[in-house]
Amino acid sequence: MNTNALVEIQARLHRLERQNRILIMLLCAIAGVASIAATNHAGSVITAGEVRTPHLTLVDNHGKPLVETQGVDGVEVRSYLPHNVVQR
Repeated sequence: MNTNALVEIQARLHRLERQNRILIMLLCAIAGVASIAATNHAGSVITAGEVRTPHLTLVDNHGKPLVETQGVDGVEVRSYLPHNVVQR
């Protein structure tokens, strides 16, 4: 092989490596944008006509229970008031 052929092969190899780096960066960017779009698209509101469960606890934003129901042998409903609510 002569020197010109080696220089051409080296130039082509550098060009291919640069194209591969650009392609990998684009694929990562597309995957990132797609994952962000997928997580932001789904809402957190679930709508149902009927919910059946033997035990249900409703909690506030901090995870503290507000209402708790149990209906195994009868119906029992407990209500918890938040600390900052004044009962009248």
